[in-house]
Amino acid sequence: MSGLSIANKTFLESVLNMTSGYVLDFSNSSFANFFRDLNVDIYDAESYPGFGDSKANRVRALWRSGSDTDVAGSLHALAEYLSAKKDAGALEGEITDEQIRRMHDIAQSLSDPRPEDVMTPLGDSVNASFTTEATVAANKINIEIHEDIYNHIDQYLINGDYFHAVEESYKLVREQLREKTGSERASDAFAPSNQEKIFGHAPRSPVEKDFYEGVKFLNMAIQFLRNEKAHAPASPLEPNLALHYISLASLAYDLITRYVSDEVIAEIEDLIRAKRRSLSATAFYRVFESGRWLDSITLPDDLRSSSVRRVLKEKWLAEAEFTHSYDYSNIMLMRLQVIAEELSKADLEDLIERPTLDFRGNDQEAGMLEFMQYMYERYPEVRSSKVDQWIENKLREYA
Repeated sequence: MSGLSIANKTFLESVLNMTSGYVLDFSNSSFANFFRDLNVDIYDAESYPGFGDSKANRVRALWRSGSDTDVAGSLHALAEYLSAKKDAGALEGEITDEQIRRMHDIAQSLSDPRPEDVMTPLGDSVNASFTTEATVAANKINIEIHEDIYNHIDQYLINGDYFHAVEESYKLVREQLREKTGSERASDAFAPSNQEKIFGHAPRSPVEKDFYEGVKFLNMAIQFLRNEKAHAPASPLEPNLALHYISLASLAYDLITRYVSDEVIAEIEDLIRAKRRSLSATAFYRVFESGRWLDSITLPDDLRSSSVRRVLKEKWLAEAEFTHSYDYSNIMLMRLQVIAEELSKADLEDLIERPTLDFRGNDQEAGMLEFMQYMYERYPEVRSSKVDQWIENKLREYA
């Protein structure tokens, strides 16, 4: 599995004009030959399974299942192809030199992974690249506090009780360690026997070993800072210092909740498949459009964590395709309904642009309208004019 992030995939799909199932101006034969020259059989469904047979879906399958080496080589080659077409004045659409340069940069990042990328998933294990965002402008950094921590301490922040906001954020990190390992002491929780529970596997390289140690010592530092406060009476805490402490807790929490085990993922996906198969088509749409089917199954407690939901969002968006069959499309949308609160406007706009025709030309999209209506009802903040128009066209088509 390659280490391409969702952000980079979104950028690349736009540059390569993949929204309608095509890739640039390639025909089927020139597309196959292009990748064959790179020693990649792009239509090998065993090596690159899932998605579908369109050129865009074949590239998505490569990005998901191909090695970093193969993906990086193909991105470099595609960037060079764009550059040559641009120089010859034969390029369709407007592609800038900066976009071509960024394609090379993305490819290079796969060839030379940085230390912070050591959590890139291998095999079938899934990790989020990172579940909180940070931006910088001049000397000011804006950091998103992890949702689980913020939801736990927001009332303290609103009331200006920074002492307890810090105390409770550190407590949440400690409790997460206990849930994962049975021990809340970082020195014990990060023992070699617990590394798989926290990170998914034992360290595979010296760099990864150093990373694991760094996360351990970060958690140990937080526990010492918490002990300092636990042994002192509650007293006003300077807001600026408090926010730095909370951001430290957010980082530690994020780093120990990014891994989602194969067992948890399989359990959730099996529940969804079984529920779909238990319902007739008529019964399915009746409970799907309202989301009532979710009340009839018991999902793992892990889904309470936004880290887990965001990991599943990344995985399920990458796998979501609507060219296989009605039932398959239903299952893809049921998955997304499980983590609906994590979806954005951009995610919904991407979904309505995905191919829906199978190799015989039959439309296999089923349930998308009901899904979008569900999203609009539950999460009106994700509405967009693009999806509004799509819904209006669908309702007119079905009238």
